[in-house]
Amino acid sequence: MRLFVALHLPPALREALSLLRGSMPGVEWVPAPNYHISLRFIGEITDRHVMQEIDLALGRLSWKPFEATLTGALLKEGSTMDSLALGVERSSELDTLQSQIESLLRRAGLSPAKRRFQPHVTLGHLRTTERPAAIRWVQSHNLFRGKPMQIEHVTLFESLRGYEEQIYVPRAEYAWNPALQLSVEDE
Repeated sequence: MRLFVALHLPPALREALSLLRGSMPGVEWVPAPNYHISLRFIGEITDRHVMQEIDLALGRLSWKPFEATLTGALLKEGSTMDSLALGVERSSELDTLQSQIESLLRRAGLSPAKRRFQPHVTLGHLRTTERPAAIRWVQSHNLFRGKPMQIEHVTLFESLRGYEEQIYVPRAEYAWNPALQLSVEDE
């Protein structure tokens, strides 16, 4: 299983973001159900014991609900592919939650995260040769600001390879208060 921990965006926000699809030719747009804010990429896990340790670790999360807001367009440059994304307004609450996840997963035996935490929502991917057009897209969407969303749980996702696209399947949700029981929403 290829796993990651993220904030699943509310359906209304995913729908609003999906309106940006097609606003630039040549982009492989991410399907709206896959929009999320990654908190920690875990990677390929095949050992059932490690899966249980991850679940136990994430079950220990505890924080107070807070709001997060998407703001400003970004171009995330890569060596062969770039990504169009929206940033997430940084807050001490978001940073503390991500740090707690990192700490709990490391204590569960996972290696440290390979990338520095930079919260964002990826909207699409494009070839690096399209970078000038992508820069213009970012400039025209740089004032984007979403409605604040309430953060009350985090989701453990499995990434599956579908026909021509990735499919992200929610496997478990972890509430802000470990005493709360959540069920994965069906979509």
